[in-house]
Parts: sequence; C-alpha cells; structure tokens
Amino acid sequence: MNRFYILVGSNIEPDINVKKGLDLIEESTEINLEAVSTPYTSKAVGMDGDDFFNQALRCTTDRSFKETLSLLKAIEATCGRERDPNNKFTPRTLDLDIIHWNDFDGVMEGYKLPDPDIKKYDYISVPLAEIFQD
Repeated sequence: MNRFYILVGSNIEPDINVKKGLDLIEESTEINLEAVSTPYTSKAVGMDGDDFFNQALRCTTDRSFKETLSLLKAIEATCGRERDPNNKFTPRTLDLDIIHWNDFDGVMEGYKLPDPDIKKYDYISVPLAEIFQD
C-alpha cells in the first residue's frame, strides 16, 4: 500500500472545482482518501491572478506512482484544467500535485519528491503539516 500526499490548488472558481475534484477522488476505486486539511488561501505566486485556495490530502493506493499521476491528471482535465506547455504560471481550475510519496526521496517520473517547495511556501507546508502522518 502506498501512502501519498496531494496538494490541491485552484484560483478559478475554487468553490466549484475543488469540490468536484475531491468528489471525483472519493468516487475513485483507485485512491483511498484518508484526511483533508483545512483550506488555506494564499496570493498567486509567479503570476497575476486571483488568490489560490489550497488544501492537502493524505491518501493511500495500491496503484503505482505513474498510474496515480495519470488518474489525477484525468481528474484535473475533467475539471477543465488546461495546460500551457510554455508557461506553468497560469490561473487554473484545479491542480492536483503529488508532493510526497511513501518515504521516497529522489526523482520519480520526472518529479522531485518530496516536493522541494514544501520548505519554501506556507501554502504547501501549513496544510500538509496539519494532516501529515509517517
């Protein structure tokens, strides 16, 4: 069983998009949602835009990192997420980032884990600290 943490982010209709994303995660048979942090609001970093709504999720799965990542990207797309390959700093309907996977420390599928931004930004560290469990 893999334990992992997701950072949820949205600054386009977050009340609608985050709820829809969480509902889709809960409806999934591939992810078990164990804990949800208190919502955290922060200014947009690296771009102009509305404030971000962030939450951290503690989850488990029997799926691989790659399979889990694919499922989360599909949920983002269902919620209207559009990616700009030339600019990662854009407003978004829903962002579901795996920020911690088991006790893995390194690069997996091109992602540095645990996410180094955990130590840089309160919008990640504060909600994560609320629900983190070894």
